[in-house]
Amino acid sequence: MRYEFLVEKEDTNARLDAFLSDKLDMSRSEIQKFIEDKKVFINSKNEKKNYKLKENDKIIFEYQAKDKSIKPQKYDLDVVYEDEYLAIINKDKNVIVHPTDTIFENTLVNYIMYRFDKLSDIDGDYRRGIVHRLDKDTTGLIIIAKDNQTHTKLKELIKNHEITKTYLCIVHGKIAEEGKIEQYMGRNPKDRKKMAILDSGKLSISYYKRLDYNDDYSLAQVEIKTGRTHQIRVHMNYIQHPILGDKLYGMKREKINFDSQVLHAYNLKFTHPITGQKLNITADLKDEFLLALKKTGLDCKKITTKL
Repeated sequence: MRYEFLVEKEDTNARLDAFLSDKLDMSRSEIQKFIEDKKVFINSKNEKKNYKLKENDKIIFEYQAKDKSIKPQKYDLDVVYEDEYLAIINKDKNVIVHPTDTIFENTLVNYIMYRFDKLSDIDGDYRRGIVHRLDKDTTGLIIIAKDNQTHTKLKELIKNHEITKTYLCIVHGKIAEEGKIEQYMGRNPKDRKKMAILDSGKLSISYYKRLDYNDDYSLAQVEIKTGRTHQIRVHMNYIQHPILGDKLYGMKREKINFDSQVLHAYNLKFTHPITGQKLNITADLKDEFLLALKKTGLDCKKITTKL
């Protein structure tokens, strides 16, 4: 695909990447990658992404358009519950829940499209079946809706705090035997990639219980009453017990090296929105969490099997 633009007076001094992003409806990062790969020419020359446009500059941009359609992909999903309305999956580490503007493959949506005959589409193709999220490196339980009615009712349960979500995590230090964290959260004004405890924002509530501990680490069970982005990670850091391996909110240097947070969505309890059945679903620990328990010397037998 080839694009040609002649810069007009009103666009002078605009950045090259910003100009093309607006004209082509692409993200700035996508355009910058094309510029770095020397796919963009200004008056037959390659320029940097921050080049300031001049009147009558001739821009030529030629590239092979990406196929942004979401395709089913085969994957060995750990399905722990399924009926005709919904499924519950024990998600692996390194699995992004849904596609983005730049990622179209190897997401949970790709995998569930292959595994299930029907999925809700109320939130669009990129979020087929997805009712709620887990971070890429957080393992554990996630609910999938097979039709739009079930999806809508599950969203209502979440909104009304009628789904009890319990997580397991390994944190630094000896955490208190139990406690409640109730704070307002929002986007970190100094770093948009992070969330933070603020004076205003959305209320976040977590209840935690210590299951095992030693001089360096604690195994904790955390029930969240609200589902804010990165809630448990932010809360544990706030009480000075950051999660082991958390590169965004945790300790800069750790005795034990883990490349991501040791956090697992362990249990879900809710009333099935269609059948009325009481569901109490527990997810087996993934190998990464078991390895972390072994390396930290914490006892997996202390984990409550019935919640």
